[in-house]
Amino acid sequence: MKLSLALLLVCLVLGHANETNLPPVFTQTLNNIVLYENVPVGTVVFTLEGYDPEGSPVTFGAIGSDHFSVDPISGNITLVKPLDREEKDSLKFLVSIRDRVDPEGESEKDNIVQVPITFIILDKNDNPPEFQNTPYEADVNEDAKVGTTIFDRILVKDRDIVGDSLDLKCLPQQQSPEACQKFRLQVTKQEATVLEAAVVLNDTLNYNQRMVYHFQIEATDGTHKTQTTFEARVKDVQDKPPVFQGSLSTVIDEDSPINTLVLTVHARDGDTGEPRKIVYDLLTNPSDYFLLDAHSGELRTAKPLDREALDDSTGIITLGIRARELVNGVPSDDPLTSATAKATVTIRDVNDSPPVFNRKEYAVSLLENTPPGTPLALDMSVSDADVGVNSKFALRLEDVSGVFDVEPKLVTGYSQVNIRVANGTLDYENPNQRKFIVLVVAEETDTSPRLSSTATITVSVLDANDNKPVFERDSYSASISEAALPGQYIATITAKDVDSGSYGDSGIRYSLSGTGAELFHVNEQTGVISLANCHGEGESSRRERRDLQEGELEYGSAEGHLEMRSVEEAPREISTEPTVQYTLITQAPEHPAAPLVPASVPVPAPAATANDDKAPQTCLDYETETTYFLSYKATDDNGSGSTSVVSLRISVTDANDSPPVCESPLYRASVDEGSVVFDSPLIVKARDADTMSSISYRIRGSEQVESIFDIDRESGQISIRPNASLDVTNLNSDQLIFVVEAHDGLFTASCGVNITVRDVNNHVPSFDQESYNAVIEENSEIGTSVERVHATDLDTGKNAELRYRIQQGSFDDFGIDERTGQVFVSRKLDFDRRNTYQLQVQASDLGTPSLTGTATLTINVQNSNDKDPYFVPATQHAEVRADAPPGQLVHTLIALDPDVASHNALEFAATDDITAIDKEGKELPHNDQFKEFFAIARNGKVLVNKQLDRNLFAVMRINVLVTDSTAPNVQQGRGLLIIQIIDVNKNPPRFNAPWSVEQPQIKLQMVEEQPIGTVLTTLQATDEDSSIGEYNISANDYFAINQTTGMIYTIAQLDYEAVKEVKFLATVSDTGVPALTATADVVVDIINLNDNEPKFTQSDYYFNITENSPRGTVAGKVEAHDGDVGVFGEITYTLIGENNKYFSIDAYTGNVMVANSSILDREQIKELTLSVVAQDKAPATVQKSATATIHINILDVNDNAPIFTRDVYNSTVAENAAYQPPAALLQVQAIDQDEGLYGDVRYIITAGNEMALFKLDAQSGIVYPAQSLAGKHGVYELTISARDTQGSGTMESTAKATITVLKVNRHKPEFLIPALSNATIEIPGDIVQPDYLLLTVKAADNDTDENGKISYHLQVNNRNEQQTGEFKIDEVTGELRARTQLNRKNRANYDIILVARDAGNPPFESLRLLSVSIVDANENRPEFPDASNPYKVSINENSGRDVKIGHIQAASRSKHNRDIFYYMLLGNEDGAFYVDKLTGDIYTNKSLDREQTDSYTLYILASIKADLHISEEERASFSIKTLNRDNTVAKVAITVLDVNDNPPVFEKPIYYAGVNANAKMGAAIALVNATDADQGKNAKIEYMIVASNLYKFGASKATGSIVPSPFAISQDGRITANTIMAEYNQDHFELEIIARELEQPQRSASTKVNIWVFDGTQLVRVILSRPPEEVYQEQEEIIAELRNATQHRIIVDEIRFHLDSIGRIRMDWCDLYFHAVDPKTQQIAPVDEILKDIDRNYDYLKDYYAGFAIENVVPAYIAIVQDEFDLAVAGLVALVIVLFVGVISFIVLCCCLKHWNLSVPVETRRKEALIKKQIIEDLNTTENPLWIEQKLKLYEEQELTMQVFSEPDHISNSEAPGQLDHRCLPVVDHVGQSVDNTYATIQPRNNQNRLTGGAGSGSMRSGGASAGGVAGAGLLLARVDPHMNEFADYATLRNNRAPSLYEFTGSTFQAPIRDGDDAVAELI
Repeated sequence: MKLSLALLLVCLVLGHANETNLPPVFTQTLNNIVLYENVPVGTVVFTLEGYDPEGSPVTFGAIGSDHFSVDPISGNITLVKPLDREEKDSLKFLVSIRDRVDPEGESEKDNIVQVPITFIILDKNDNPPEFQNTPYEADVNEDAKVGTTIFDRILVKDRDIVGDSLDLKCLPQQQSPEACQKFRLQVTKQEATVLEAAVVLNDTLNYNQRMVYHFQIEATDGTHKTQTTFEARVKDVQDKPPVFQGSLSTVIDEDSPINTLVLTVHARDGDTGEPRKIVYDLLTNPSDYFLLDAHSGELRTAKPLDREALDDSTGIITLGIRARELVNGVPSDDPLTSATAKATVTIRDVNDSPPVFNRKEYAVSLLENTPPGTPLALDMSVSDADVGVNSKFALRLEDVSGVFDVEPKLVTGYSQVNIRVANGTLDYENPNQRKFIVLVVAEETDTSPRLSSTATITVSVLDANDNKPVFERDSYSASISEAALPGQYIATITAKDVDSGSYGDSGIRYSLSGTGAELFHVNEQTGVISLANCHGEGESSRRERRDLQEGELEYGSAEGHLEMRSVEEAPREISTEPTVQYTLITQAPEHPAAPLVPASVPVPAPAATANDDKAPQTCLDYETETTYFLSYKATDDNGSGSTSVVSLRISVTDANDSPPVCESPLYRASVDEGSVVFDSPLIVKARDADTMSSISYRIRGSEQVESIFDIDRESGQISIRPNASLDVTNLNSDQLIFVVEAHDGLFTASCGVNITVRDVNNHVPSFDQESYNAVIEENSEIGTSVERVHATDLDTGKNAELRYRIQQGSFDDFGIDERTGQVFVSRKLDFDRRNTYQLQVQASDLGTPSLTGTATLTINVQNSNDKDPYFVPATQHAEVRADAPPGQLVHTLIALDPDVASHNALEFAATDDITAIDKEGKELPHNDQFKEFFAIARNGKVLVNKQLDRNLFAVMRINVLVTDSTAPNVQQGRGLLIIQIIDVNKNPPRFNAPWSVEQPQIKLQMVEEQPIGTVLTTLQATDEDSSIGEYNISANDYFAINQTTGMIYTIAQLDYEAVKEVKFLATVSDTGVPALTATADVVVDIINLNDNEPKFTQSDYYFNITENSPRGTVAGKVEAHDGDVGVFGEITYTLIGENNKYFSIDAYTGNVMVANSSILDREQIKELTLSVVAQDKAPATVQKSATATIHINILDVNDNAPIFTRDVYNSTVAENAAYQPPAALLQVQAIDQDEGLYGDVRYIITAGNEMALFKLDAQSGIVYPAQSLAGKHGVYELTISARDTQGSGTMESTAKATITVLKVNRHKPEFLIPALSNATIEIPGDIVQPDYLLLTVKAADNDTDENGKISYHLQVNNRNEQQTGEFKIDEVTGELRARTQLNRKNRANYDIILVARDAGNPPFESLRLLSVSIVDANENRPEFPDASNPYKVSINENSGRDVKIGHIQAASRSKHNRDIFYYMLLGNEDGAFYVDKLTGDIYTNKSLDREQTDSYTLYILASIKADLHISEEERASFSIKTLNRDNTVAKVAITVLDVNDNPPVFEKPIYYAGVNANAKMGAAIALVNATDADQGKNAKIEYMIVASNLYKFGASKATGSIVPSPFAISQDGRITANTIMAEYNQDHFELEIIARELEQPQRSASTKVNIWVFDGTQLVRVILSRPPEEVYQEQEEIIAELRNATQHRIIVDEIRFHLDSIGRIRMDWCDLYFHAVDPKTQQIAPVDEILKDIDRNYDYLKDYYAGFAIENVVPAYIAIVQDEFDLAVAGLVALVIVLFVGVISFIVLCCCLKHWNLSVPVETRRKEALIKKQIIEDLNTTENPLWIEQKLKLYEEQELTMQVFSEPDHISNSEAPGQLDHRCLPVVDHVGQSVDNTYATIQPRNNQNRLTGGAGSGSMRSGGASAGGVAGAGLLLARVDPHMNEFADYATLRNNRAPSLYEFTGSTFQAPIRDGDDAVAELI
């Protein structure tokens, strides 16, 4: 069934086909074909497929698409236009398929099928983000807070939907590099294709720093980036206070009129953008002297100035001025809109103050007959408040008596005034001289008018015992024998006194005083002087008469004894230890011609002895005292009054009763033979108790002694006769013993003398010949004798024993036998090395000091031909050009033969061994052809033999041979000659393209303003036949070239505006010969940048414009320039600021014009400020701008009239007002608000001056008298007009001035009765009744009317009264009467001051002192109560002056004496206090300072005398003991209490210290000390470390302060380590330390402490033979001397007790450790450098070494390093040491036995001290000997190195370094490794002591070595055993000990040997 249906269907189709053409069919789905938008054009994106049912061919096509094309055959759809998804995300068009019915082509029968096809376009990230709504800009206030959003409209879109999320970034621009720090971008919305963001303020802004910010905003989608510009304009905000400008200091005269311009204050708004108006006011205005104009800032005087009223004596007034900005027309007090400043006005003085006394009246008392020149006890001072010439005035007295004088005469400013007694003699007995009234006048000298003032002094004269007893002579003398007995009359001396009574002669009492006065007696009334009885009961005799028994003294001396002998005894024989004899010559009878007692008569016994009771005893002893100088005193008033003293000299006469006595029984001395003087003067002295005796000396001895020595007969000094021969060889003994006889005329004493003559080495060894000659064969064997030299010495013994040595010239080739002088060969000789020797041979004796002689030995070495010739150099080089012709000389061989004199004896040749190297550097195989190219002649010349070929070989090596043709046997030398073939250069180098030979030019470009060193290009060149040698360019200002690499770089910045093109010539050369070059012209075009900012021609412009100017008025023009060119240099202008709305500016011309004239009112504002901005026309990203300030000054017009400050001015003046020069009466003032000429006001009197009495200053407005006003008193009314424009203006105003002229009082009253200035009235009787008329006072006045009317008064307390307690006076009549009954028992004397006063205006008065005397009265003394006396008060210091501190009160026993007065006696010498005379109140007279004086004791006298004067002499005579018992004297104890008024003070501003790097925490470092002068709790302070600045090693700047501090400080100032110091080793700290008070106000002081961290090897040790406490006292002085010597800062680190060689602590020695700091580098100096500095300054330091007892200066520690040595030779070395030590020990033992010495005599030590030299043993060297002595020291020479050791910090007691013994030291060869120290120095060694090794571990372990030879060295070098780590340093001390085996030499300085060092050495 199915098969049937299929067949049926086929049939149907076939049948239909035969009938129709079926259309073609697409076989694909053509919807939603996907393509990416980035498919490249030309890509086949799809292939159409289809068929025709009939099988016909089909073609394809497209309809409606411009993006695709379809291939009709293949159906390929090809992209022909780029896709863009963002334009269209899908493309739809029709594609067609067409069958072809007609095989021949298309026909209408063809079927066309059109089908739509759709392409879906997929997105690719191919579009950058896009900013929307650009440009972006915003305004922001400068006070905007951080975080404020200033712009929120940033919108970024991305057309792509694929790619990363959008992001933003801020990019700063060149003109605003900090913009991205000031602002940040904040994203507010972020989607795939959209991003919104805002600009947020990120930092504070300042308009004055920058007004506009530009930055780039960059948007990115991960692949693409887009940028846009953001501009932020800063708006000025009023946040800056006004700024004052100009000076605020000025000077003005004191008499400047009111309204005088002082200065003009000017301030501007600190905000320059829109500046506000400024107004001014005064904050402080002392005494309201000034007025300040609020708008103009003009400071003017407000009232008359008074310089003297100022608190500041300099005349400076300080004003506080405030400037405020007007905010909305109102002054603002906000701190941001106001500012204050201080203005100083100095008042220049004018003369307006007269001199003024400190009081108007003074009263003083003085004794009669006060000598001239005595000052009165007055506290008077005078001052003139003016300054300069106005303060100069003169002082004078109006004193009719002429008794007094004043000083000074001339005063400037201020002075104390002294009134002295001048030329009068005051006498109390004259009633008219009891009182004086003196007027002191102070009057100016250099001023006009001369101002003056007066003061009155009342002087009271007191009675006194004013005449002293008077002697007839000034001095007296008398004499008395020493044998006189008590009661012996001596003299009578009396005096006269002109006073009467007990004050006169009858009251004189006499007395004696002085040393020895008790031996004499004086009758106190008669004045008779006699010898006193000095032998009272219980008193022993004053003197025992000397007799012969005195001579029988035996001296307990081993040297001899003294014995008295009579004349008849024969003297004893003088032995080796002489006995000194005294021969007594008995005294002859007291007759001039009496002969001596014959020798045969026995010596009679003395007539009397001191112990003879019957002998008369005297009080005087001439031998004890020859003269008594006494004071003889006469005192009147029965011995209690005035005293006169004369000197009295009582002489005691002598008698010869004592024999001479030798001061020493035996005199010893020593002298070197040949000496002409003694080492120390030898003086024989004998003393005689009788001064009348004259001792003479003479020598008693053998003829030989007397021929050698002489003695001065008077002085006893023994000397050596000039021609005497003092030679030990000519003497029988080395000791000369004799006697010196001392004779006083009667008695004789003999003194023994022992002189030791020392043998001295005084002959120099002398060689038999001065020069020797010898000849020796070159091949002589070692030991061959050359020559024997011989020398002789005229000395004997050791001094004649000689030792020979070769001083120099042997070069170790010859030696000498030190005993025989035989010179021998010690080393193989070489004629060619040295053929002649000049030996300097020295012969030295063994004397002390050793003397030497020298001779010269010349040795000639005979040569023998035994050496081979040799080439010099062994390898010789030569060069030859490849084109060199045959026969050209290439090289001449050089060879030497030491044995031949001529070069001709040498023959040269080449060997067969010749090699070659090609130009590639490869060695060529051997070829016989090489021999043909060069030929070598016999004379060594190398020639070209054949044309060279460099291609064959480039280098040839020829082995050459030289032969000595004169040698007996073959002597040849071989060498190598290398010949290099030099290529010939043919081709020059060539630069790389684009350079060519035809166009040799290179063009380059460079952007301007590139930094120096920027690379322009690198030249490259090639050379065909050579390499490139170097590049060069021609000289220019901008480029240089690296000659090797060809790199061209800039050497200066390029500026397009200065240079637009740079040209230079480049050259390159090759390395060929000859060198060839190529050149290129280089042209560099400069690319322009916008690199210049616009610059205004001025930073500030000042324009003037008149007020009310119309709109459009040009105020001025600004101008700016831009150095760029093109648009970069074109400028536009804009205005900004607060006032910019009132003005406009032409953007291109810069003309500033008025835009709004409403602000132009000068009376409202004087100046406007604008800001102008100049911008170039560059793009916004690179645009630059500049700003300037415009100050517009508004000019005034005359639109204001003057206005007077008052309507009416009033003044009152006296008729005597000055008019030549005229005195100012009043001043008018009118103010005009206009300025300049329009405000300049002039004044004129328009009415009221008809009499022309007054004149007006038109400018100042001051009214003066035009003529004298005398007699023209009355009231005058003036009309005054003020007109502006200097009086010619149209504006004016008027005011009234009323002047009142008053009468004047001209004359003072003058007293007629009493006529005298100090009159006295005496009233007889005991009682004066009331109303008793004493006197009628009369006075006259030359004035008339009221001015001449006189009234009389009494002055009481500076007030005029009609009566006092005792007296009264009639005001009109002048009658002076007693007011009450006057009783002389109550009061006898009264002082009254009379006053005569007129009634004038002003009133004048005159004073007159009147003394009223009744009778004398008994004084009743007031007393202080015992309960209150002494008084105790206290007061704080600094309390000021006139502070009451206490009160004293005395009471009088008498009811009549109620007035008590108080006077200061003692205790107030510095004038610190004063007492109120009337009340007893005690006040301070000055500010007290407890730190100067903390307590006072005042003695104050209570007296009823109102005018008590106490002279300085009387004060000096007061006794404190007496005053303490006197109840009329108050004792006041004043304690000054402390106030905290002193800050702490450090002892030093800078401290220096050090700390060991190994120091532990808490280790003490330094001690700082601050003191406070206050007391108690006020003196307590605390210390703090505020900074610890670290300076690393080698750094000059601190790294900063270390926190926490590595140091701590205690409250006692002790600085300790607060951490482990090892990490800071070699660093340096600078600590800042403060000391602060604990009490308020907590003052503080600061200091710095420099601390160096060191290690032990950097310390130097100073060894001192003094205890530490003494060294501490002299520490600073020692440091100072070391600092001067080393020029380094010396810092002491420790002082400790010294350890000796066995570890004992030496309490009397110490070690001082220090380190030295270089002051330049601040680093610790090396120890060896310090020691070298000390060595160099030996001459400077040697005296200080001795003074400070410095024994040595050595390193504190030495790092000892032991090198490893080969263990393989250990056994051999040990065996050699044992054998060698054994042999040497035997030799040394013999040497020790030979030189055994048990002790060193003291005399020998003294001998060494006298010659001051150490014995330096021989050094057996032939070159540069080290035994040369310089300044008693041994210094190193040239090539010596030596082992240096030091003692470590502590010494172990278990290992003693050695023991001292008087033996020799075994000297062996040095086998250890020694430490090299070329700066160590050989130390002197004493030859009397030796050192041997100690027992145990302290013995020598590895041998020792001599520095010069056996027993010849002063320093022993030894290998250090590592176990021997402890040793002593005493070996370096220069004394009588041998050096230690482990001696460290240290510094060359050694202190001289002092007394006592020997004892120290023996103890050790």
